[in-house]
Amino acid sequence: MDGKNKALIIIFVLIFSLLSLRLVYLQIAQHRKLSQMAIENAAKTVIDPAPRGVIYDRNEKILVENQAVFSVHILPYILLNMEKREQEEVLTSLGGLLGETVELKISANEPIIVKDKIPLETAIRIEEKQLPGIVVRSRPVRFYPYGHLAAHLLGYVGEIEAHELKNLRHQGYRLGNVIGKDGVEKIYDQQLRGIDGGRKVQVDVHGVPLKVLESQEPVAGNDMKLTIDLGLQEAAEKALEKYEGAVVVMDPHTGEILAMASHPYYDPGIFAKEVNKKEWKKLGYKKYPFMNRALAIYPPGSVFKVISLAAALETEGIDPYEIMNCRGHYNLNGRIAKCWLLGGHGPVSVMEGLVWSCDVVFYELGRRLGPEKMSEFARKFGLGSKTGIDLPQDKMGTVADKKWKKKYLNQPWYEGDSINYAIGQGFLEVSPLQMAVVYGGIATGKFVRPHVIKTDEGPGKKVPISSRNLELIQQALREVVKRGTGVAANVAGIPAAGKTGTAENAGKPHAWFICYAPYDDPEIVIAAFVAHGEHGDRASAYVARDILKWYKENRLKQEYPAEKYTGQYILQRNKYKVPYRVVKDNLQTQD
Repeated sequence: MDGKNKALIIIFVLIFSLLSLRLVYLQIAQHRKLSQMAIENAAKTVIDPAPRGVIYDRNEKILVENQAVFSVHILPYILLNMEKREQEEVLTSLGGLLGETVELKISANEPIIVKDKIPLETAIRIEEKQLPGIVVRSRPVRFYPYGHLAAHLLGYVGEIEAHELKNLRHQGYRLGNVIGKDGVEKIYDQQLRGIDGGRKVQVDVHGVPLKVLESQEPVAGNDMKLTIDLGLQEAAEKALEKYEGAVVVMDPHTGEILAMASHPYYDPGIFAKEVNKKEWKKLGYKKYPFMNRALAIYPPGSVFKVISLAAALETEGIDPYEIMNCRGHYNLNGRIAKCWLLGGHGPVSVMEGLVWSCDVVFYELGRRLGPEKMSEFARKFGLGSKTGIDLPQDKMGTVADKKWKKKYLNQPWYEGDSINYAIGQGFLEVSPLQMAVVYGGIATGKFVRPHVIKTDEGPGKKVPISSRNLELIQQALREVVKRGTGVAANVAGIPAAGKTGTAENAGKPHAWFICYAPYDDPEIVIAAFVAHGEHGDRASAYVARDILKWYKENRLKQEYPAEKYTGQYILQRNKYKVPYRVVKDNLQTQD
């Protein structure tokens, strides 16, 4: 045997030996693993979606639950084994039950969905007919029994999208999963979603099921109890229904959100059914119906004046009874800034300036304070930061100062900016929720974190002003409602304290009214915002009034006797025996 043949024999022996060793390895060492893989390859999983948890209000009334939705499917591996005539009979019968023509289009051996979200009556008729190769399947979908009520707070669900799946795959989400898209449904999706069940079915080479290998029942998601009061939510939405705007009703002691309304609204149930073009077009006529205006940001206008006043009392040693003369305008280095009351308020104290929302008084306070002190106090009151509420879309807003203006506008700060700042105009941006927290702090002396899921919250942070100055501001806010700009919200039997606001804006001004009640033992704080409502003492104060009336009749712990107005301007009296500092004319300043 020559050397060439020997080399070939050696190579052959080596190859055969390697193949034999590989075969032994696969047949013995890897037997269990490969057997399992073979079974997996010959099996398919049929998912049984888990029902999401039920959402209740604080009184255990159902806000969101689940409803069975039915779909009809064709099993192609059964119909393909029929005669053509039998196939046509089945499809014709099915089409008659559905009220439409059904054709058999085969692209795989997987069940083919013919129609989704069919009525229960149709599903029952198809089941009774027992057509071969036709099955009806059900799955749970979200049902919102009150339609649009609290839609922005509750949110809605939908099928997971590619960008969501990329971020959430490691948390067990799969293609086709239903996921929370907004509101409570989104923030608490992990708790609400449950664990899907299903069946692992062995199939032949054609995909025809042979037997069930294993089965697991779905595990329902956790139920959740919100802080929302359904009755109060209905009252808030009814009060707001004529306007574009938002309402927040909060417990100032705990931060529990009792109601949150935004208008225009939408019905989250539209995502649980097929939406036709007409319905989408109708929804499109509304102005951004999916935006939660309670968390959106706007210029605050005069509702910010409580912070300007707090800063002045605390840092400038302002005498609360100092008299300033409002002639309807303020002269700043030859430039005129107008008061909202054209004829002017006349001689008015600093505190009465808050009662009547006198712009001239606050122009002067803003000039004395400057941007740094006002921005410092705005931040101490929680503005310029997220509230921490357990909802998406929570906004920081804007609290400006010299550095901010230089950074974003590349401009210096002017005294005109300061006087605008003090009346809540200029660069300030806040949300209705933020202002509810601010006035809740003034009502109780402590700030709380707003939330919609009941939790045990620790003690709130103390407001950054002395008890004497806090009492003065509280008293002034009570007078606003008793006889000042907020008298429209003066409801007998539930004494409120609050502040109106008109915020200049492109087009008609925005209208604000923030209040808390009862004045001496606050149970609720209400932030009412009406976009382009023009005047806070009208549109938004009326919204708050209607909510206060409902609360008095349905939730107030005790009714208060009606107060008689004495005609005295108690905030202009010399309560602390300090001589008045009288300013006889609009202050004129020099650069």
